[in-house]
Formats: sequence, structure tokens, C-alpha cells
Amino acid sequence: MALIDKNNLDVRIIEPTEQELSVLNSLGDEFKIYSEMSEQDRAFLNTLILRKKPKKLLEIGVSKGGSSIVMLNAIKDIPDAHLYSIDINENCYCISDKKTGFAVDDFPELKKKWTLYTGGIAANFLDEIGGDIDLCLIDTVHSLPGEIFDVLMALPYLKKDAIIIFHDTNLQLRKDNLLIAQFVNNLLMSSISGTKLIPECRLNINGFGKFFNNIGAIQTDTSTFIKLYELFNILAVKWNYLPNNYIITTFKNFLKKFYNEYYVDYFEAIVERQRLYFIQAPQMPLRKKIFSVSEEKGKEYKHKVLRLCGVKIKMKVGQCVK
Repeated sequence: MALIDKNNLDVRIIEPTEQELSVLNSLGDEFKIYSEMSEQDRAFLNTLILRKKPKKLLEIGVSKGGSSIVMLNAIKDIPDAHLYSIDINENCYCISDKKTGFAVDDFPELKKKWTLYTGGIAANFLDEIGGDIDLCLIDTVHSLPGEIFDVLMALPYLKKDAIIIFHDTNLQLRKDNLLIAQFVNNLLMSSISGTKLIPECRLNINGFGKFFNNIGAIQTDTSTFIKLYELFNILAVKWNYLPNNYIITTFKNFLKKFYNEYYVDYFEAIVERQRLYFIQAPQMPLRKKIFSVSEEKGKEYKHKVLRLCGVKIKMKVGQCVK
């Protein structure tokens, strides 16, 4: 019989101090209309940055720029700190007549520490950004393969003791979210080796209920960069969308640079299986039988996924389905 130490808690629960919250609150309230994070999510992100004091930060997934503002504000007093942000869309995915990250324009004093890259996936820009990244926020499509690609692209550029933060780690449990396939960040929190960091979660503070926090992080260690099978293995779960050929080819070439040949071959085999699935049932991932949603909601979600995959779709101004 295995020995389980019931007194051991193998996660670190992060609770912000009043001083840490005061840094976040110095931003005021107006920027919150651009934020897709809850108060708890923003406090968690702010607290991790203030405690880690990272010099080089990476953000994959920008949208309006709400999280960029929180990160830039948290590093404003850290000498030589800089945030590099990447988004596949040149225009904001949910407000198509606005540029990605447009909300940061309201904080010109913070933009001095910010470089924004748009129009490609992370692999297109990471060589220019360079390595030694201390902290990485990943907040993109939340559907397979989505953030799994993002993690595998970011890993070679992280420091060995970096922090990886995922937003929407329990999006599939939100009461008003019927898009039940948005669970990839939950899988990643479970699959990546390292110390798990979660917010101190109060009942109903984020609309999910106690224990079901919607943000989490992983403090990497040596094992994070060795135990890779779990990451490639969850790519074998049925994808919710099929990236275009350019993204697939760019990602595969990236894998060849940094990962064992076994995993490159494994990825190619997974892609062929996923393509077969979409040929056999091309509409299923976006249909009611998978998501149990209305046709209208399914179309909105399809548009979101296509935009995040680099396909231009016209959307109503202000429309946001995240």
C-alpha cells in the first residue's frame, strides 16, 4: 500500500498582501472595461510579478491589452524589466476595428517597457525576443491544440526557474459557458512538471465557486524541461480546430530545432490523425453535438477560433465571445 501524507499540500496558494494590491489598484478602474480577467485573476498575476521581480516577460495572447496593462504596471519600478507580447491577430480578435493591444495606448508611461508583435505565432518572433525569459503568461484560444503549441514554443526560451501562467484554467466550469471543450489550460496545469501555484480562492469571488480558480501558474524546474511526453501526449486528444498549413509547418520546423526526433515524428503522426478526423467530420467540433450550444453561439465561437488561427472574419464592433 502506498503511503500518502495527508498533511502534505503539494501546491502553493498565493494570497496578495495589501501592499501588493495597492500597486494593482493604482491603475484605477477605467482600464477594467478592457480586461478579460476577474479581480482575483488580475491580483494573482500582479502578485506573482511583484514577488518574482522578472526582468524579461513574455505574453502570448494580448486581445485588447488588459493583462498587458497589469503586467506593465507591475514591472514599472523593476529596473530594466521589459514585456514582450505576441498575438496572431493584428486587429483585436473581438473588436475588429481596433488594433490588438489598443488599450495600452491609454498608459503611455507604461509603453516604454513594452514591445508588441502581431501577425504570427510565437515561433515567428522568439528568436528576435531571445532567451532567459523569467515569466510567461499564456492566454490564447483555450481550445486544442491552442496553448499546447504555445507552451512548446515558449519552453526553449525560458529560464530554468521561470514562471508559466495560464488564464482560463477552469473556463469549462463557468455556469454561462456552454463551450465545454475549452479545457486545454486545465490539462496543461495537470501535465507540466513543476511547482503549481494557485490563487487563494474565496467562494464566488470569480463566479466559479471555491476551489475552481480560473488562473494558475507553474514554477518550472529541471524536470519541466525533461518530462515532455505528457505535453506531446495531450496533443493526441481530438482537436477543436485545425491550424492552417503555414502554422503547422512553422511549428513542425520549430520542433525540429529544439525537440527530440521522436517527438517530431510523433507530432507529424498526430497531425495526420487530426486531419483525418476533420475530413470525416469537418463540422463536428463546432456543432451542437459537441458543445450543446445554440447555432448562433456556435457560429460566434467558430469565428473566434478562425480569427485566432489567422483567418480573417468580419465581426460586429464590440463583439467578444471569450
